[in-house]
Amino acid sequence: MVGVTEAGEQGGAGVRGAAATVEVCMKVNGHAVTVSVPGGERLLDTIRERLRLSGTKEGCGVGECGACTVIMNGQAVNSCLVLTAQCDGAEIVTVEGLAEDGEMHALQRAFIQHGAVQCGFCTPGMLMSAKALLDADPHPDRHKIRQAIAGNLCRCTGYEQIVQAIESVARQAGWKDHGEGGCEADGG
Repeated sequence: MVGVTEAGEQGGAGVRGAAATVEVCMKVNGHAVTVSVPGGERLLDTIRERLRLSGTKEGCGVGECGACTVIMNGQAVNSCLVLTAQCDGAEIVTVEGLAEDGEMHALQRAFIQHGAVQCGFCTPGMLMSAKALLDADPHPDRHKIRQAIAGNLCRCTGYEQIVQAIESVARQAGWKDHGEGGCEADGG
């Protein structure tokens, strides 16, 4: 962490308590961000309230529903379970970071085309879980897709449309967001 301060601290190191604030430097959707937050603030609250990125949703607040899923250092995480103080030096991607140059990401288009968006509450978390999966494994089978979204609850679609949307992106020959060793590197 870059720095910790405590309101009303009197000399010395002091005792870090609820009043402690932490300065955190991280990259959010490709932009360097520095925030000063209470030590116990959740990443979800920092994203929504301080950074004003409202795509990440709060559902359960205890890591059970996946509505708050973001990608942190390449891994899908429940932002309601991560303290912002843990994110110093981290790279965070939210659903707002999927689109590039005003163009929807392939996953966003596929979710629309396959009817995987109904009420839309779970969609940001589903998209982020799917992106983390495809970044790690550009051509997952249905079992891996279902595993990747197992932590995301959806009450509307029954999941089949979501799985089909992710499969359709995995099948695309032009999938560009996969990193090394993906379909282009394999000649496919």
